[in-house]
Amino acid sequence: MTLVKIDKLLPKSIKKAGLTNQLAAKDFLNQFQEAGELVFGESVMKKIKPLKCEGGILTISCLSSVLSQDLKAREKTLIWQLNRFFGQRVVEKIKILN
Repeated sequence: MTLVKIDKLLPKSIKKAGLTNQLAAKDFLNQFQEAGELVFGESVMKKIKPLKCEGGILTISCLSSVLSQDLKAREKTLIWQLNRFFGQRVVEKIKILN
């Protein structure tokens, strides 16, 4: 029996199990915290939480209705900044839940 390195085996297994998109979304949400601090600022990131990113729609929860309105007003700029941070078009729309 030949041993295969896990770094070669794991990506194939993930793809075969159909987990690629789920893991990419989870990775995005983890990286969103870092990107969010750069884009929104650390104080704002304490008041918002990314919930999911599916089909280009980033859904976030927000603790403040005033902040929610501000984020909505700056949506296009924020989308551009987030996509620039990730180096590809990941976010097309931001959905904000209060």
